[in-house]
Amino acid sequence: MPCWARTRKGTPCRAMSEPGKRRCRFHGGKSTGPRTPEGKARVAEAQRRRWARWRAERGDG
Repeated sequence: MPCWARTRKGTPCRAMSEPGKRRCRFHGGKSTGPRTPEGKARVAEAQRRRWARWRAERGDG
């Protein structure tokens, strides 16, 4: 199955996705996510900031 991510040129990526994934290895198909407690905390904090910004822009804040 093709990756279907967009390249910087704006065209679809033509690489094949990784088995069991939806993206190719270049667009995150090889990513396993954060493994260490520090990495997980960093991602959690980034998500909290992102949703707080979204709520503020939407006016729910």
